[in-house]
Amino acid sequence: MRQRVERLPEKNILFNLFYKKHKRKIIVHARQLIFKNLHFQLCIMNPILIKQCIAGNRSAQKELYESYKVTLFVLCQRYFNNIEDANDVLQEGFVKVFRDLHQYDDNKGHLISWIKKVFINTCLEKIRKKKLLFNQISESHYEVPNDADIISDLHLKDITKMIQSLPLGYRTVFNLYVIEGFNHQEIGQQLGISESTSKTQLMKAKNMLKGKLETILK
Repeated sequence: MRQRVERLPEKNILFNLFYKKHKRKIIVHARQLIFKNLHFQLCIMNPILIKQCIAGNRSAQKELYESYKVTLFVLCQRYFNNIEDANDVLQEGFVKVFRDLHQYDDNKGHLISWIKKVFINTCLEKIRKKKLLFNQISESHYEVPNDADIISDLHLKDITKMIQSLPLGYRTVFNLYVIEGFNHQEIGQQLGISESTSKTQLMKAKNMLKGKLETILK
């Protein structure tokens, strides 16, 4: 019979200890969601193929699309739990990639990094069009087994579903801060919110994920 976990009064201290312990694993697993289908050779894609794409060569464009579509669809799914929205952003993102590919400078980084930025901006544009409201959802009290290696027991698919299940505001800030590496000032500028609002959304996203982690392991 599962032993009941005693509620700890110092909820914030407990969460800080939990997050510090598992933060690296969370980030590593989340980033694997983005790059798990991406082989190293794609990061140094043939410059000739890139030039052909810029010139409008349909075969070259199709090759680039096929090489990156799975990885970028996973990125889109992290921001949108509706598959139609994710598909729309996937198509819009590739239109922008082929339109602006001439701006890519291989001296400043790998092609996938540039494409990823295009897709993140496309996701944020769609979110802004939805007139995202950062609703104040009351905090819940969750108990987390303090001796459980929670993240290692999860599959990447589970993590994806948990991120998708967050409210749009929480999900957006969590993705930008934890996975993309934005700071709260940058997030505020991107979403038109204050730094304190960004911090609050992140805190609530982490609290909600913490509860979902516990539910999965029950």
